[in-house]
Amino acid sequence: MMPRRRRSTCSPLRGWRVALSIIAMGVALAGCGDTVAPDSGAPSPCGSVPQLDKMVVQRTDSFPQNHFRFDFPALVTVTAPARVQGAARALCGLPAMPTGVINCPADFGISYSVELSAGGEQFALITVDATGCQTVRGVRATASWAATSPGFWPALGNALELAHPDNAAFRGTSPA
Repeated sequence: MMPRRRRSTCSPLRGWRVALSIIAMGVALAGCGDTVAPDSGAPSPCGSVPQLDKMVVQRTDSFPQNHFRFDFPALVTVTAPARVQGAARALCGLPAMPTGVINCPADFGISYSVELSAGGEQFALITVDATGCQTVRGVRATASWAATSPGFWPALGNALELAHPDNAAFRGTSPA
């Protein structure tokens, strides 16, 4: 009697599919640690804080189907130099985003574009994520981190004259 030959449950193609899946996952996750701000050619506002006289803040909701509610308009222009400069000092004082793997809360796609200018000269566009890791891009060559700076959201909220200037105001509330 001949021994029975075992049939393999793994085909050679399965191994390749697993390897490609792992590589694809690594490529997809590599974008989560983005630390380099895109080069807009415009200078950082940090060297010109005393001259800043205008700030335009615009909210973007990447997932409008979530129906988050906010207590302030999606577009706010601030022309009081003291308030603009206070927000700019808070932005420029943020620490660098840590390198390596970090765990962040859920990112609901709420972000703010901040345009700062002095005497008509516009500086680099700054993007602030209000949810997730609270990453800030555009202040310097590497990303900054708002989540570890408790004074940042109140400074930005005070510049916008919000009634409750904290991160919750910028994150919005869910209708649920």
